[in-house]
Amino acid sequence: MKAMMATMLLIAGSTVFASRPQGQEAREKPILPENYLPRGEERDLILQACVQCHDLRNTVSQRKTSTGWKRTVDEMIWRGAPLMADEAETITKYLAISFGPDKPNPDELKKKPAGNKR
Repeated sequence: MKAMMATMLLIAGSTVFASRPQGQEAREKPILPENYLPRGEERDLILQACVQCHDLRNTVSQRKTSTGWKRTVDEMIWRGAPLMADEAETITKYLAISFGPDKPNPDELKKKPAGNKR
């Protein structure tokens, strides 16, 4: 009886592992905002205020002037981002320096996100 149960468990286990779709064995690490935001206390501010509502992948793929980033940060405050005026100014400068029109996209953004087969 024990041998039969062990055999059934072995067959059930092998069926589960055999039915797993290909490619799931070596999953890519998820791309986290901290992977593509330059270090600094400004990054901590962004992680506190911005990622509550959305992923920053789209944000940091944009290339804007200081004026463009100020407009974006002001809009996010209007939509409810919990930032004080001095924090908004700090973030605007950080984004303009890190993601200005002359900056290349971070390497992390050049990879397709896991699960996107297109």
